[in-house]
Amino acid sequence: MRAETAGAGGGGCTGPGVADTAGPGPHPAMRRAFPGGGRATLGLIAPLESFSGDVPTMEGHLARVCAAEEAGFASFWLRDVPLLVPGQGDGGQLFDPWVYLGALATATSRITLGTASTVLPLRHPVHVAKAAASVDLLSGGRMLLGLAVGDRPGEVPAFGPAAVDPADRLPDSWAYLRHLTGDAVTTGHSSPLGELAPGTGLVPEPAFGRLPLLMTGRGGRTIEWVAEHADGWLYSALAPEIQRANTARWRRLTGESGAPGSKPYAQAGYLVLDEDPRSAPRPLPQGWAMGREPLLDLFKTYEAGGVDQLMVNLRLNSRPADEVLAELAEYLLPHFPTPEIHPAARASHLTVRQF
Repeated sequence: MRAETAGAGGGGCTGPGVADTAGPGPHPAMRRAFPGGGRATLGLIAPLESFSGDVPTMEGHLARVCAAEEAGFASFWLRDVPLLVPGQGDGGQLFDPWVYLGALATATSRITLGTASTVLPLRHPVHVAKAAASVDLLSGGRMLLGLAVGDRPGEVPAFGPAAVDPADRLPDSWAYLRHLTGDAVTTGHSSPLGELAPGTGLVPEPAFGRLPLLMTGRGGRTIEWVAEHADGWLYSALAPEIQRANTARWRRLTGESGAPGSKPYAQAGYLVLDEDPRSAPRPLPQGWAMGREPLLDLFKTYEAGGVDQLMVNLRLNSRPADEVLAELAEYLLPHFPTPEIHPAARASHLTVRQF
């Protein structure tokens, strides 16, 4: 059953309407976030807040996401952090990602929304599929589902015996999720995680029939497994020479960026943007710290090395996040523009409906 697609509801940043996406070819959220062809875009990772503790306040956060959309950032990614684990010092964006994505789906109208990433072995694939398809429909087809096995072992015991050895569970969880979020599949599916009788399917279906699944890291799998099963690869910050080798191997397996059938490669990291625009780079674990001028040079190097999107987390800044976002929007976004799909290219089978 194909449900109608809801546009952004009341209280949105830019008013109601389906996202400027659609038409034949790759999923529209993928086309907007990862245009390919040697062009990188800029994405943001929640929370959009500078803070020094374990948990953000999230005050004014929704308005900040709206401002990021208006500025032209390509995507906004939420993290899956159910518990605050001693010694981890990271509460994510505080809110459950699926609850918050529901709010974001109706408050925004263009920016791609994604998870980076849902810890798949800690959640049943049926629940993940239902939540992701719902957000995809509410947002007008703007949802990308990033998946991982997690890097917080302190959380695993809280989920009981079923969550033991999350990396070992990944193939079964992935196959089940792919079956549920595929192109209106009605054949049965047998898995250690459950049985689907023939004719049993997901409701609602994703807005464009098939929801893109992106892998974060390797999840204990080989790069060949990731290339075969995922629609794209999200990876942590690497030095340019290491990143270039990583991307080259990915391209050999999946095709050149932007070519038919190719799969995107994105790189994510913390960003500390110094007030001095010429401030030299300095070490930052899993990220980058410098002024905007060397940052532009570095990001252009990544782009030339085959990165399709650079995703930044601003939490470690001492400057207010609003100030950092404004500087990125003014000085970096013009070099990494987000493509706009002409409204005439929207899919004719979709109808916009206010909830």
